[in-house]
Amino acid sequence: MGRTIECFYPGRSFPSISVTGTECSLDCKHCSRRYLDGMVPAKTPEDLLSVAEALAERGARGFLLSGGVDLSGRVDLSGFVQAIAEIKSTTDLLINAHVGLAPTRELEALVKSGVDSFSVDIYGSNDTIHDVLGLDATVDDYLRVYRDLVRLGAQVAPHICVGIDSGRLKGEKEAVSLLREPRPDLLILISLIPTRGTPFQGIAPPSREMMLEVVRHARSELPGTKLLLGCMRSKSDRSWEPDLVDAGLDGIVLPAPGTVEKLRKSGYSVKKRAECCALI
Repeated sequence: MGRTIECFYPGRSFPSISVTGTECSLDCKHCSRRYLDGMVPAKTPEDLLSVAEALAERGARGFLLSGGVDLSGRVDLSGFVQAIAEIKSTTDLLINAHVGLAPTRELEALVKSGVDSFSVDIYGSNDTIHDVLGLDATVDDYLRVYRDLVRLGAQVAPHICVGIDSGRLKGEKEAVSLLREPRPDLLILISLIPTRGTPFQGIAPPSREMMLEVVRHARSELPGTKLLLGCMRSKSDRSWEPDLVDAGLDGIVLPAPGTVEKLRKSGYSVKKRAECCALI
């Protein structure tokens, strides 16, 4: 058999929780708060404890802890540190936290609370951060979060969104190169999803060639890093998912059934996992 490709199916076993409900201080051009609508609201520590208890009782694997950001780009989890610690001490649930531009002291508290993994956005263009997110922040600000967490000994899952700036490549390969030191254990590539009700609803998602270019660059720049295609991506054309594996991907979240069949026929060994890819 060829190399093993991991296929992730988080589903109901790993839901997403928003500590801000549907509220967000920004109005990013690719999101416009639309993605908060599909998350489980838990706006207080008590709410989070209640949701976690229900998840544990039904045998869930864990959850993503995220939410809308404030005007500084931070997902404010500061008031949930004790609740997280209680969840980790009383259940077997795994927690992946999306923290945005959280300050160093808050990251320290979250790591100590027992968060299992941190999802961190990485950008390679200051213009993208300003024009798409509407933030007065820089590439170095996001890189600081990644490096803080690595220094603190946390498991970190950097995410790079291909085509986030109007569907074109602008800084994605630069973002990959920024991760050469320290090199991550895994890198998750996602892509722009043209979403109804957002300024980008009519923009074409990244093409096969664009995705291949970023995957090949990542494979070259980050040898030894596990390279995954995440869940937040356009699925308008799934036919070239196997091409991305041939180019260097090690796993896909929610691959098309035809992708799994083709991979097996091509000699790959497929391992299915019912969890979030950021926790491997």
